[in-house]
Amino acid sequence: MHPLRGAALAALLALPACFVHAEAPALPPPGPASGHAPAHFDAANACVDWRAGVSGDDAALQHDAFAELDPAHSCYVAVHYGPDGPRVDPTPQGCGYPRNASTLDAIARAADRYEHIAAGDAVPLPIDLACALPADVRLAAARNNATTLRALAKRLATHAPYPYAAVSTFGFGIGAQSDSVLVPYRPGATCPALGKRDMDLFGVNIVRAGRAAEAYFAGVAPVITVSGGAVHSTLVEAFLLEWLLSCRLGVPANAVLVDPCADHTHTNIRNTGAFVTAIGGRSAYLLTDDGLQSGYLEEWTSFDLVGGSIDQRSLRDFGYLLGSWRRASVGMPAGFWYTPYRFWAEPEDGLGSFTCVP
Repeated sequence: MHPLRGAALAALLALPACFVHAEAPALPPPGPASGHAPAHFDAANACVDWRAGVSGDDAALQHDAFAELDPAHSCYVAVHYGPDGPRVDPTPQGCGYPRNASTLDAIARAADRYEHIAAGDAVPLPIDLACALPADVRLAAARNNATTLRALAKRLATHAPYPYAAVSTFGFGIGAQSDSVLVPYRPGATCPALGKRDMDLFGVNIVRAGRAAEAYFAGVAPVITVSGGAVHSTLVEAFLLEWLLSCRLGVPANAVLVDPCADHTHTNIRNTGAFVTAIGGRSAYLLTDDGLQSGYLEEWTSFDLVGGSIDQRSLRDFGYLLGSWRRASVGMPAGFWYTPYRFWAEPEDGLGSFTCVP
């Protein structure tokens, strides 16, 4: 790198991160921002080389969306925050989870796969278990997810449709978490009692898990997905979040899906999208704290200037975009509508069914 360019980059990184949340225009914009594929979109090429697949349409190279302008197609639902916690807007007609009987078939197939993994059978691994993991971590996650999916199917059979398919949140790790007594904890084990020292290590994870639990109990979705590996320490972030939810916040243990493979926000989103598609859903409600990550999910951040936005990273790492998202929380800045189906406003039997998220 040129010395002057390197100095400029270092100076930029030293500045506080900036972000922009674009206000919705009066009318839905055309093209990708409204969930429509650009002209001459090449679906066959998009998941290999998205830039070539969209024929240079710059608007199709970003996650930007104004889903609230077309809720009937996006199934966008706002979540309002007040003194009594979250309150969910009515679900648009034709939306909600589940919307058809095939959802239960999808859940059963996913549960079958996790059960085979837990039994040690040689089956293709879902992306949330396909990274290098200790055997006990993979088996514990597979057992947990199989149990949760079986319970999810029963829950859906006796409940009206939910606004979203999942409430989702992501872990935050620091090196000091390797000292936590929670390191050997695995979902399904007896809940260990932790003191103040350990709780102090968890930081914003407590806020994220708390918001996810609030949304779950408010009926936003029938399941919570938690994502994060042992990236910055030996503590698996997804297992930490599951412990907070099921051992501290009263969420049923069989209502949490765990992803111990994600190593960054863009892999958190990818793996969350994979959960959504696996359970036959269309959208998830992403929750984080009010800090850097909530800004990172907005329409524009200073990371765009140095090639570090989620869209830029996913295009480099995966070759495709992760979907579309848009802030859906009112009175709190860190809740987002998210869909892995990039062209969500198209008919579902057309490009509305298109996603590169595995």
